[in-house]
Amino acid sequence: MIPAWRSLLYVPAHVDKFVDNPRLAEADAVILDLEDSVPADRKAQARDQLSGAISKVAAAGPNVLVRINDGALAEDDLAAAVKPGVSALVIPKVRSASQLGRLADRVSDLERRGSLAERQIRFVVLIETADGFMAMRDILCASPRTLGVILGAEDFAADVGMVADGPTLRGPRQQVVIAAAAAGVTPFGLMGATTRFDDLAAYRALAEESKRFGYVGSTCIHPSQVEVLNAAFSPGPDEVVWAQRVCAAFEAAAREGRGAVALDGRMIDAPVAARAETLLARHNAFQSKTATKQGGLERAR
Repeated sequence: MIPAWRSLLYVPAHVDKFVDNPRLAEADAVILDLEDSVPADRKAQARDQLSGAISKVAAAGPNVLVRINDGALAEDDLAAAVKPGVSALVIPKVRSASQLGRLADRVSDLERRGSLAERQIRFVVLIETADGFMAMRDILCASPRTLGVILGAEDFAADVGMVADGPTLRGPRQQVVIAAAAAGVTPFGLMGATTRFDDLAAYRALAEESKRFGYVGSTCIHPSQVEVLNAAFSPGPDEVVWAQRVCAAFEAAAREGRGAVALDGRMIDAPVAARAETLLARHNAFQSKTATKQGGLERAR
């Protein structure tokens, strides 16, 4: 199932003023970060404050994700992050299916010890290295916990030796969408730079383009980007009407024993109907998400 996440806002777990920001309630998901936004000498502090941060963000309405560190710090991060209220872990620098499999086994053990539901904790995989990129299909199929994938553009570009800009990363970003579709997981990201928040009109255009390429949402680093992502990745009124008409026409054709039907001068067959059904499902999910977030905003005021 595609999660109803259009906006995933990174927040450093150790900075109280960011965790307490009432605007977090506007995001579909908040990623409490233990990795890049936390200096090395604040890692332990971030882990210590994580439980309280999880409770605060969950009470505001968004789903809660936690980005852990790679390597030696991962074990302590997992122990702090596999807790009630967490929907998923963001796993950095995944290089192989076996690496992700070992993490999944460890999370299963922590879920049992913490009396959590089996597979309560899902994974969003970060592809940030050349070897991870080449093994992406296997990685995304390695664990049923995996529901999403993100290209970590800056780390990936540095590992490959390319300049991290729009043209150089356009191909890899599109390949992430294709690999996600093949594995049945969700691609999150944009077809261009994600860190600029000083030109929201350009950011909106980028998000709308990214939707056409197959992305369904994106991470962001500033609350001002959340509203833009939510609007860009939501089905528009015209799209919803189109999808409703397509589904109605296809269902009517099926009742008459036909596998295709003409609508507005275009042929509607099973793939088109499936796309319309997915669009309506996302629309309904976002409508429900909006109601939940409105409640969170009211509690945050």
